Amino acid sequence: MRRAFLFSVVLAACNSGSGSTPDAPANHGTIGFGSACNTVSNMSTECMSGVCTNTFNMFPTPVCSVQCTMLGSADDPECPNGSMGMKCNQMGYCRP
Repeated sequence: MRRAFLFSVVLAACNSGSGSTPDAPANHGTIGFGSACNTVSNMSTECMSGVCTNTFNMFPTPVCSVQCTMLGSADDPECPNGSMGMKCNQMGYCRP
């Protein structure tokens, strides 16, 4: 009985998905949201989110961001909390 229980726990752990999507880059980087990055890309291997963008005029370099869908929204639940709250800019990127 105990062996069957352990087997079911292991099986459940193996079957739980990683949560990644097929479109996500295979190798995410280690740089966090709002940190400077070098290569602008939505498939960034520098940023943890997979997004390095230069769509913010007030930042001197590209930064790691997150893509969002509520363009212009000051309260987008897809966005981490940044300097202006959870803001999605007009180009679909969360403002750090």
